[in-house]
Amino acid sequence: MLDEIKEQIDGASEEAELLSEYANSLENAARSHSDNYKLLVLDENLKMWVAIEASMKNPKNLMPKEIKENLTKLSKYVEQITISQGVNMTDSYYRSLAEINRQISQGLMESVNTNLAQQEAYFLARCGLDLSEACKAKDKEWMVVALDNNQRLWVMIKTLMSSNKTKLPEETKENLIKLADYVASNTIKLGKNLDEMDQKILDTLININRQISEGLLGHQ
Repeated sequence: MLDEIKEQIDGASEEAELLSEYANSLENAARSHSDNYKLLVLDENLKMWVAIEASMKNPKNLMPKEIKENLTKLSKYVEQITISQGVNMTDSYYRSLAEINRQISQGLMESVNTNLAQQEAYFLARCGLDLSEACKAKDKEWMVVALDNNQRLWVMIKTLMSSNKTKLPEETKENLIKLADYVASNTIKLGKNLDEMDQKILDTLININRQISEGLLGHQ
């Protein structure tokens, strides 16, 4: 599931960038006197929307059902306009298609980031709870799995925060990267001595997860 979250934000970023890029191309096509160029732009834009529609049907897609349905309807609208009007469409149609791309580009990232924040909040809380329960049960095997899952989650968070595609304040990203480094170094310490685990460090890891999880949900 962690890999799916990263996949989702990478995919959404690429789609948002393509939507914005093709919005510019559509506006250029409206001003162009070349039918070949217009045909190329319309064809690429249509293919992109067909791909978006296909991604809405993917059961792994984290977007709310209503948004997926709306994007599917927009895809069909773009298809209908493109096929019926072709290179002879008026400037108003080109501008309409370009505006749809721009608005969806922005909305797509906002929607995905909201859902990703909720997913991350859940996994942070889940990992924190697993660490706590494994400690209470004094189950070494469970603790190893819990530490590993929590480590993987924070590695993913650090990767996302290191990406230019993540639209968060720089200070926030830097703080989360520092927390990820803290989790990594202290997870190694805990894993080396499961028999005499440092309870203070473990409690700190659990509290970090809880606070960041609550912060993500509170922000939403």
